[in-house]
Amino acid sequence: MAKRSSVPARHAPRFPAFTGVFPPGCTAYVMGQYGVQSAADATHETAAAEMRERFRSASRPDVVDRGSFTDSSGLTNTVWFAYWLEPARHRSWVAEGQRSAPFQEAGWWWEEALIPVEATETLHTHRQDQYPTSGLAEILDQEPTELHDYWGSARDRMRNSSAPPTRGAALEIHDSTVDVVVEGGICLIRTAQDWSGSSVFRLPFLQKVQPVKKRGVAYLGEHPETGCICTREISEQDMDGRLLDRACTVAWFVSLDHLLSWTHFHETHLRIYRSFFSMLHEEQSPLDVALWHEVSVLPPGSVRARYVGCHPDTGLLPLGLSRHE
Repeated sequence: MAKRSSVPARHAPRFPAFTGVFPPGCTAYVMGQYGVQSAADATHETAAAEMRERFRSASRPDVVDRGSFTDSSGLTNTVWFAYWLEPARHRSWVAEGQRSAPFQEAGWWWEEALIPVEATETLHTHRQDQYPTSGLAEILDQEPTELHDYWGSARDRMRNSSAPPTRGAALEIHDSTVDVVVEGGICLIRTAQDWSGSSVFRLPFLQKVQPVKKRGVAYLGEHPETGCICTREISEQDMDGRLLDRACTVAWFVSLDHLLSWTHFHETHLRIYRSFFSMLHEEQSPLDVALWHEVSVLPPGSVRARYVGCHPDTGLLPLGLSRHE
């Protein structure tokens, strides 16, 4: 059956955008999140020093980003985003014991996804050679796309978005360690803002758009009926922990339909949309804040997660306490 397109008739995007191009022969990649959960800053720095070395091994990721966020229980989480374009190298990294807890006095968690290239899409307001950003753009070529600036375009940028929705998860508990086995598919988004090279839009974005965006993300985290399983509002850092002029939101959704429904219909996202375009109209200059996202629709069996000494609202753990039909 041919995939149905959402492109409106005679669609002409209002602005240019770019999408990532995976290298020939790459059919899947690994994206892992690795987090330390604690109330103590010293704990995070001790763990960070050890994790830096693990990400320098021969089987190291192609990309490593770092950030920090405060979770729903008020604990600080330092998190690393790691991408491998060759899943075999990730398997080697795991076999070396690199994802074991870096520091025993804190909570430790990881979430790993084996992502089919045909079930992922990226979108960027700027080319990487014009405005370097984090994530997959650090290693992928980019090309212009006309499939943007309309509702539902994320699905059109994917070759395959047919994974079934999440139904819940089974929890395998061993002392303080909980492994999560997701039942069904699941949707992952990392969406980011980079104002490191901005002068014209820097203050309008930070004062008018970013607060509205944070309220929308907070709403998702507090309302599981939206289909959002968890959100992370992350301040990005360099590998030594220095704060960067970048932020990203990472969220797990029951399905792509739930994510698109929120973006298309819910007032909390429509306020973000309106605040952004209001800013553009007021300034009347080319946008110099870089925005981008990565969205993946993950088939059953492609996500693994573990939580060691973490509180029960961490990450995908709430899936074990609920059912989504």
